[in-house]
Amino acid sequence: MQELDDLLNIEDPVKKRAYFVALLSEEIVKKGGRPPIIVGGEALEIYTQGAYTTGDIDLKTPFKLTEEILEEWDFFKGGRTWVNEKLDIYVDLLGEALEEGPEAEKRVEQIEIAQSKIIRVLSIEDLVIDRLNSSKWWGDKDSRMWVKIMFEICRKIGKDIDMDYLKKRASSEDVEDILNEALQELNSDKV
Repeated sequence: MQELDDLLNIEDPVKKRAYFVALLSEEIVKKGGRPPIIVGGEALEIYTQGAYTTGDIDLKTPFKLTEEILEEWDFFKGGRTWVNEKLDIYVDLLGEALEEGPEAEKRVEQIEIAQSKIIRVLSIEDLVIDRLNSSKWWGDKDSRMWVKIMFEICRKIGKDIDMDYLKKRASSEDVEDILNEALQELNSDKV
């Protein structure tokens, strides 16, 4: 597939992986599946425009269909990660549905990355909750910093965050305490 070979000419790793996911999405839809949703570190990398870096692409996607396509595209499975060394792309398939539920599915962002090339990315609100969970339950200290950075990015670009939804999710995940702390820190930084 020529478009896959074109990935070799994209130097920026964020753009390269996003374009790859757009191609994968098109192929999955062409074969009757739902387009994947980028989650985890790759979602954070997209929202921070590469300030955060990750090594693989975490996807919620039709598992069997995606595996078939990746095999056709010369990926091999190494552990739980699908790898194409030539393209330097690593894909982690994390199931099809978002654990966050149907409301999160409705909130998925569709981002046009190139003319008629679309990717779907976990909403900023659900990604904030993901990072708060990482901070509280897995002791990932950097995750809290990334929460603040995501809020600052949204503020700078004028993107609204649905605070009602965010607080509801934080309450259901038992991370409202650290959400409130992060919000207080952000408000004190503005002064």
